[in-house]
Amino acid sequence: MLAICRYYTTGRLTESSDVYSFGVVLLEVTTGEPPIIPGNGHVVQRVKQKIVTGNISSIVDTRLGGSYNVSSMWKVLDAAMMCTTNIAAERPTMATVVMQLKESLELEEAHGERGDMENQARDNTYLMSTFGPSAR
Repeated sequence: MLAICRYYTTGRLTESSDVYSFGVVLLEVTTGEPPIIPGNGHVVQRVKQKIVTGNISSIVDTRLGGSYNVSSMWKVLDAAMMCTTNIAAERPTMATVVMQLKESLELEEAHGERGDMENQARDNTYLMSTFGPSAR
């Protein structure tokens, strides 16, 4: 928020203000919410309030239907919150953010592969029980 005020007063964008803006975009994508909801404030404040509960499903866009790796999603939220810290000097570089998002993606891909294997095992069990030989 301060980055927006600083830009408004100085007319200059900085790497730090870009990082802040990227963090807001990450929060928009993760939550499925707009940056500002009249009467409910800014997405950064809304997410901070929800993080305290420790319940990721109260933060993440419900349209995902729980179809995500929890650790991966926490890593994305952590990156977004680091990007949107009020003190510009404490914000990470974009290189750090990219590295954290890559780690998140690796977790998500590993989750997807495990999920695929679990689904395949479940399908095979179903096929065997439905169409397999029956004891006589």
